[in-house]
Amino acid sequence: MRRLARTSLLVIALTALVVPSSASAATTVGVSDQQASTFTNPLFAPLKLKVARYIAPYDVTSEPKQKADFEAWLKAAKSAKQTILISFEHSRTSTKYNKAPSVSTYTKALTAFKKKYGKSFDITPWNEVNVCQASGRQEGQPSKICKSATGPKLVAQYYSAAKKVFSGRKVTAIDILDGFNVGGAVSYLRKFKKYVKGTPKYWGIHNYSDTNRGSTSRTSRLIKEIGNKKAEVWLTETGGQLRLRGVYAGGSEAAAETKAATALKCMFSMPKKYKQIKRLYVYQFNGAPVANDFDAGLINVDNTIRKGYTVVQKRQSATCHA
Repeated sequence: MRRLARTSLLVIALTALVVPSSASAATTVGVSDQQASTFTNPLFAPLKLKVARYIAPYDVTSEPKQKADFEAWLKAAKSAKQTILISFEHSRTSTKYNKAPSVSTYTKALTAFKKKYGKSFDITPWNEVNVCQASGRQEGQPSKICKSATGPKLVAQYYSAAKKVFSGRKVTAIDILDGFNVGGAVSYLRKFKKYVKGTPKYWGIHNYSDTNRGSTSRTSRLIKEIGNKKAEVWLTETGGQLRLRGVYAGGSEAAAETKAATALKCMFSMPKKYKQIKRLYVYQFNGAPVANDFDAGLINVDNTIRKGYTVVQKRQSATCHA
């Protein structure tokens, strides 16, 4: 989902550590968050997260600002002993952000990334493929990727390229958002399967619509469409949304915090129902200022914890209602 600028966090020590007791031993829990400060925050270590995800422009090595941001994050994540997942997506430059790179250009960019940083990463070839950019905004993907008429074939080619560049590493076949009406995602996934080469072992799903509605139906349909019981499913972005398009869930900040915590409990129940789910990446650790239109953080901008923080710390789960 959206990457946002955030207010610097104050440093406050946590007074007690709670060892998670209700998490599934077969499921690895991590975070998707763009901030290097996440890993040095005293509130991070008590969550006992093992994997971390970063969303990088495919041409990150050629853009000084993006390169510096990534390297700061990478240094901090490594210091926190995280297994790192890199999710590539569109360029951030004003002339390229809405253009899908050719397979050749994409391959050269990933090769440059590997040459610069090595290959000790898990990889998502392209982030949230079925979400289109809104007019005038960089969030979302270029139309050639997000449209089902052209996207599935191109994304399958990106997957093949990433597999070759990062041979021997874990590479997700696709990274797809469930959406309120999951039919579009199912259709995209079905077309992708016609073009993809081989039998992918890893698949990425963003199931915000399910977790925040206390549902499992969309997740179920996508896993069914993947159609490979031996494959691993990673919820590469999931979690409880407090604010979407500037509106608080439930109508108020307090109600939104409670609803987000409930969504996280639903999230933790999913690996128990779907044994193929092997990783959960909670989006996101840091809360966002009120001026931003999206917020799914576990902590507030003043570094106080939210109810969702405790849910993640204790790995609390509650059965989704549908």
